[in-house]
Amino acid sequence: MTKTDRSSAAKAEAPLPESIPQPAHCGSKPKKLAIGIAPLGTVSIGIVPMGVVCIGVVPMGVVSIGVVAMGVINASVVGMGVLCVGLSTMGVWTAGPLSMGLFNLGGADTENVHQLHNHGKARSASDTEIDPQLMAYPTRAEAEAKAAELGCKGAHSMGSHWMPCDDHASH
Repeated sequence: MTKTDRSSAAKAEAPLPESIPQPAHCGSKPKKLAIGIAPLGTVSIGIVPMGVVCIGVVPMGVVSIGVVAMGVINASVVGMGVLCVGLSTMGVWTAGPLSMGLFNLGGADTENVHQLHNHGKARSASDTEIDPQLMAYPTRAEAEAKAAELGCKGAHSMGSHWMPCDDHASH
C-alpha cells in the first residue's frame, strides 16, 4: 500500500462532521422527526418506522399507524398490541371485523372468531362432512341430482369430490 493509498483510506474512515445530517437508525441516537427506510425517531415516518409515534408500512412504536402495525396502541389493517383497531387485530382490547382479544370493542363476531380452531376437542363425524353450501359431493350421482335442482345438466370433478353442472361457472 502506497502513502497515497493510506491517506485515502484514512480519509474514507474519518467521521463526517456533525454539521452534515446523519440518518437515524438502530444503534444511533433517535431524532425528533425521522423519515425514510427504517427511521428511528420520536416521530417516525417511513417503510419500517421505529419510535414513539410511527406512521408507515410496518410501524413499530408506542403508537403505530400503518398497514401491519405493532405497538401498544395501533390503527392498521393488521395489528398486534394492547389496544388495536383494524381489519384483523390481536391484542387485549381490539376492534375490527376479524379481531381477537380479551375484550372486543366492536366489529367482530365474537362467537365465530375461533370457529375454525379445534382447540383439542374430539372431532365428530360432522366435522369431516362437506358443507352443503359448497355443493361438493362424494359421488357424481349426488352432484348430478343437485344439478337438476339448480336447472343445469351434468357434473364436474373438483379434487376428490363432484360438483353440480358441466362446468364451475354454471352453478
